[in-house]
Amino acid sequence: MFITFSSWFVQPDTIKNYLAGVRQQHLQRGHEWVPVAARHAVAATLQLVKRCWGRPPKPVMPLTLADLAKMALLISMHDLGQESLWAAILMGFFGLFRKDNLTTGKAGAWNTRGALVRDDILFLDDVSMVWVRVRHSKTIQCGERQNRVPLQAVPGSLLCPVRALMRLMEGTAGRPVDSALFVMEKTTGRRASVVPMTHDALVAGIKALAERVGLNPASYARHSLRRGGATAAMRLDVNSLYIKMQGDWKSDCFERYCELDTEQKLVLLGAMAEAAAVLL
Repeated sequence: MFITFSSWFVQPDTIKNYLAGVRQQHLQRGHEWVPVAARHAVAATLQLVKRCWGRPPKPVMPLTLADLAKMALLISMHDLGQESLWAAILMGFFGLFRKDNLTTGKAGAWNTRGALVRDDILFLDDVSMVWVRVRHSKTIQCGERQNRVPLQAVPGSLLCPVRALMRLMEGTAGRPVDSALFVMEKTTGRRASVVPMTHDALVAGIKALAERVGLNPASYARHSLRRGGATAAMRLDVNSLYIKMQGDWKSDCFERYCELDTEQKLVLLGAMAEAAAVLL
């Protein structure tokens, strides 16, 4: 009732501030506070209010091949953390992978169920391609199947995902086959250790590289990889079915966030103009 009534006068962000005040009062008086996300009726009402206010979503920008080419020149191939970051970026872009397959929420809470492990990588003998086994994802919840995603080599290019993965595997040789594929270095006191790469670390790496190549870091995040790869394929006129299969989408939702350039948008108008010109 409170949220519904307030929505007539104030915007959703203001309502969230009001709820934060209510939460603070609860905690100060020793009462238990159930997070809004866990209160389904409250969360659904807030979502409805946002829709009624007509606030469009703010999707992250897709990375392009040109962006990646600039970023590649900034990567130090003698640093394990940067090698791992670069391999994750290329794999996320060309393989259209979801974040949960590349990284984990917290390094200490990593498990082998969702994130990729070293044993999930299979190189062909001539290293012209690598197959990546996905055992769990948003569309594979109960282990009912396994998805095998191919990545093709780009010989002589800094954008080669196969070469990036091979360098990473060589740099982490000796680690267990069921250990995290993508890792980062963590220092605690004087002790340095290698731990699974987290979502935040991947995002921080993407934003740092984006800023260094002249992009607005606020507009880029982990989804810039999956969205960027799908957009790049769409702009190259790749059949949408192939894009859907590579990204393991169950629906055509990916078409909503593929960014078409001006020339592609003008294809429809050009065809209509030609048809009209013939008539008159």
